[in-house]
Amino acid sequence: MTAKHQVGRKRGRPRKETCRALIPLDTKKIRAEYLNVFKRRKKALEKLEAELLRYDENDEPEFQRFLARTFGAEQTRQRELTERIGLCHARHEKICFLAQEHRMSKERYCYCLSVKVTPEIDFWSVLEAELAAFLEANRKMREEEEQREFEEDAREFRDDDDDDDDEFSGDPDDVFKHIFGALFDEDENPPPSESGERDLKRLYRELCLRYHPDKAGLHDAKTKRLWNEIQEAYNNRDLARLRAIHAGAALESPEAELVCSEIGEMIFDFNWRIRETRSELQARKQTPFWGFSSWTEKRKTQAVKEIRFEFERTLQAAGRQLRQMETELERLLRAWKPKPQPASMPRRKTKAELRKEMETKIPDLFDFNA
Repeated sequence: MTAKHQVGRKRGRPRKETCRALIPLDTKKIRAEYLNVFKRRKKALEKLEAELLRYDENDEPEFQRFLARTFGAEQTRQRELTERIGLCHARHEKICFLAQEHRMSKERYCYCLSVKVTPEIDFWSVLEAELAAFLEANRKMREEEEQREFEEDAREFRDDDDDDDDEFSGDPDDVFKHIFGALFDEDENPPPSESGERDLKRLYRELCLRYHPDKAGLHDAKTKRLWNEIQEAYNNRDLARLRAIHAGAALESPEAELVCSEIGEMIFDFNWRIRETRSELQARKQTPFWGFSSWTEKRKTQAVKEIRFEFERTLQAAGRQLRQMETELERLLRAWKPKPQPASMPRRKTKAELRKEMETKIPDLFDFNA
């Protein structure tokens, strides 16, 4: 049994609806309120991230060591059964595929392959060789068809070019480029504006000077997470995210004097990150080893009983499935046999034998030497 968890799916950062304020909001009182909200949001996010960090660094590794120490034999047996089930399933799928391609039943196709078995090559090696040969033949056939279609298209373009103007004269490859060039015009995906690109690079450069490992030294867990967010925002060309990170870094300095709009942008960013972190925590809490580092001995003893019961049930089900698949494969190998000829039915004579028999019964009427 392996402990897995499904991390909550990442959602895109929502777009913030902005409008121009009619009255300036950068008053001392309003700025103090914004700062209080910012501190509360930041504290809530740090608390959630601390829970995630405790799970990633303590709960999950300790639980995996606990499983390996207590149920090492069961885990090994489960891996073996899973690999054998996967192998039987793959072999059955290959037989079904090749039998369908050769328009035979699975049983008859297995009999045809068994004829090629030798003491040096077993049935499954013959099956792999047949599959490889079939795929290689199909690949060559597709390449020949594509080459033939390309030559036919090029010939048609050359024939049409003789009747039209010289607009598309020249090599057929140039004709394709000329025709399809407009369909993939670069204007459909315009590059970011120059000012936005300059701001993106400037913010990224300043954040690198502040948080790069060569400048800041060895990263702790919090700084490492922030550094990864900086790289992700820059790679995604997310200017709003970089601005929020840069404003948060500037607010940590004592001489920072940020306006209310910048603080509001950071609050918006914190709200989005809190929602994403809560989604990840919710997925972690669904795992059986949430909070394992703080379990008591009584709780661990109870968990051992539950896990052992689950292992036994899983191993029994996997064993039954493996036996069923192996039985089915054995049946396919021995199910079909050629029908024997009835003993009373005479063997059909060949054409040479019939011709010789006719020559002996009917004399040559035109033999003048007789």
